[in-house]
Order: sequence, then structure tokens, then C-alpha cells
Amino acid sequence: MTLTQVKRRFAVMLRKPLALVRDRDGGALAVTAVLLPTIIGFAGLSVDLTHWYSQRRAMQNMADGAAIAATHAVMAGGNSASVQSAAVEGAARNGWNAADGYGLQSFAPPQGGLYPGLNRAAEVRVTRNVPLYFLGAIGVGPVEVSARATGAGVDNGPQCVIALDHEADRAITFTGDANVRLGCGIASNSSSNRSIYIAGSAILEANPAQAYGDIYVGNTATLITQSPVQPYSQRVDDPYADVIMPVDPTTCSETNFWAQTTDTYLSPPLQPGRYCGGLRIDGTADLAPGIYIVADGDFEVGAQAVLTGDEVTIVLTGATPGSVGNVKINGGAEITLTPTTTGEMAGILFYQDPMASSGTSSIIESKFNGEAQVNLTGALYFPQRQVEYGGSASASGASCLHIVARTVEFTGEANITNDPATCAAFGLQEVNQLRVQLVE
Repeated sequence: MTLTQVKRRFAVMLRKPLALVRDRDGGALAVTAVLLPTIIGFAGLSVDLTHWYSQRRAMQNMADGAAIAATHAVMAGGNSASVQSAAVEGAARNGWNAADGYGLQSFAPPQGGLYPGLNRAAEVRVTRNVPLYFLGAIGVGPVEVSARATGAGVDNGPQCVIALDHEADRAITFTGDANVRLGCGIASNSSSNRSIYIAGSAILEANPAQAYGDIYVGNTATLITQSPVQPYSQRVDDPYADVIMPVDPTTCSETNFWAQTTDTYLSPPLQPGRYCGGLRIDGTADLAPGIYIVADGDFEVGAQAVLTGDEVTIVLTGATPGSVGNVKINGGAEITLTPTTTGEMAGILFYQDPMASSGTSSIIESKFNGEAQVNLTGALYFPQRQVEYGGSASASGASCLHIVARTVEFTGEANITNDPATCAAFGLQEVNQLRVQLVE
């Protein structure tokens, strides 16, 4: 019996007692005797309705959990049997038990609702005949209660700026007159209520903009995004967590190397190898294709220097976490670099050893700024330290640039188009975070 049928039956039960009330020949005792069952009936209906709604809420939790679990099974390539098994397991974690009279059906792809036939999705329906305790005593049968939910694998992305820190305040920051236009999205894994911080007169164009914590836009700052802002969303994965850092050569090719170009001397192209104690570049220099391991020191480009290099990757490492160096690009430098396109480091332009210490009183950072003309293609990966990008650094030609760091700060102007074809040509793929979530 449905809830509507229960209401209709109860209305019929009320008609005769109400007719007696309108008959004035009866005494008060008779009226009371007649109304008392009606009053008790109302009380019973109220209790039964409360029980019904309570069951409905509990079953919705079961359906939600089942839909999420079933969708994960779909995403893993499971067949209908494994999807049903996952749905039962997900519902059971939320109180479902077949012995209690619950039924469960799963459909992949969904058959009803707003997303029939949607791939990477699963629909779940939970049903149960719920007994009515008070009305059941007068012959009203159980009410059929049902709940349904649909889960789907949803692409959140692509993201080209990701802050990995789980707790940092202002994990991604846009302040001052920063004017940043990204041809992709940003994501922060920080739980802070200012996980992404946009203040001053800063302007950010990004799609999507998501954070595990909240997104703060204050003062006269502006956030422009085509999709809804996504605070309190899931954390994103580190896209380079599984990359194996190169270690060869293990012996020093150069020590405390300083490439200088003067009026009377032009430095020959630098060669791949291990640069112990750091690598400093002044004047004009070119990096030959290959991997440059900078051990126990910084990679520094001096003021007014001109640096070029195709098919290169700079790896920052050290004997201890504290000795791992950073990137320092000083004012007026002009830099044009593209990444290695083959092998383990394909698409990565700068890679900092994940064992690097993050600092104590303040986060250690690498700076790509200082009024420099910076044209970088590839990924900047600094999982334990901050990247500062700005100071009017020009990125007008950066048709593919990813920044993945512990925290990221933009202080100047950047226009990063992130063309998918260009990224693919240099070995980078779009960083999309596929997430299972309830869609209805």
C-alpha cells in the first residue's frame, strides 16, 4: 500500500465520526467516545508518518552509498554482476540488510532520471515495505518506500595549476595587480577557508576553479570562470607522483659552474650532466638537449641574461633534503625553454626532488619573476616548495605550462593559453581529475 492510499483510507474513516459530531442530539460523553479513536488515530498517523520519513532518509543514504560504489565498479570496467555486488556492499555500509526486507536494483548505464543511458554512470534503487504500527493495528498494510540515486564519473579539469599542500592558508594566491589568464583550471588541496585566495585588484580567469577548502575573493578582485566555482570539492591527485627521478650521472660533470658570456667570450652550449653545487648563468647561454641534474645548489639565471634551450629538463636534487636547490630568475632575464619529449621526464621542464625540505618558519620558494621575459613550455614540478610566478613575467608565448607545487603565488601578469595540441606535442597530456560523484 502506498502513502496516498493510506491517506485516502484514513479520510474515509473520519467521515462517520465527523457526522456524529454534527448531530446535536448526542451528549458530550458520546461525542468524546466517538472522537477519542479519531484523536488516537491522528496521533498514530503522525507517529507512522514520522517513522515513514525516517525510513525514507535512511534508505536515501543507502542508495547514495550504493550508487557511489556501483559507479566505481563501472569505472573499473566491471560487468553487471560486479556492479550489483558493489552496490550491495555500498548500501550495506549505510545500514542495508536483505534480511530486513530491503530490495536493491542497480542499472549501468542508468535507466531513469535525468541521465538515462549515460556511460560511466550507475543508477541504484532501494525499496522496502515499511510497516505502519498504529494504522497497522486497524488493518492498514505496509507502505512501500523507495529511494534512488545516480552516480557518475565526472571530469574535473583540465587543471594546469595545482597546489598540493593539505593545510596551507592561501595555497594558491593572486594578489596586488596580478592579472592571470589560464587556458585551463586551478585546484588547491588545502582545507583552509582561503585555500584559493584572490585579493587586491587581482584578476583571475580559470576554468574550472576548485578547492578542497573554500575560495576567497576579496577587495576589488575578480574571478572569471565558465563553470560554477567549486569550493569544498575533492582533492586532486598529484599528476607526477609516479615519475621516477633520474640519477645518472652520479658523478659531477661540473662543480660550482658559472656560465658567463662577455664582450670577448661567448660560452659554448652547455651539455647535459650533473652540476654539483649549482648552475649559474650570466650573459647569453644555450642548453643542449638533455637532462641537467643540479645537485646541492640552485639553478640561477642572472639579471639581463639570455637563456635558450630545446628538449631540456632541469632536475634539482641534493644529498640531504635541505641541500636541494631552487630556481632563481633575476630581473631582466630572457628565457625560452622547452621540455624533453621522450622518456620518464617527457613534458617536465623543472623537476624538484620530492624529498626536498619545505622550510620551517616560511616555505622555501622558487621564483620565476623579477620583470623577466619568461617563455616556458612544460611542467614546473615542486611538490614540497612554493613557486612564485609573476613580477610582470611575460608568459604570452606559454602555450603549454603546468605548475604543480606545494603552494603557488602569482604576483604579476601571465597569459597561459595551454593549447591541448601543443601540450601533446611536448609530451604533456591534459591533467583531468576523473571523480565519482552523485549527480542525482
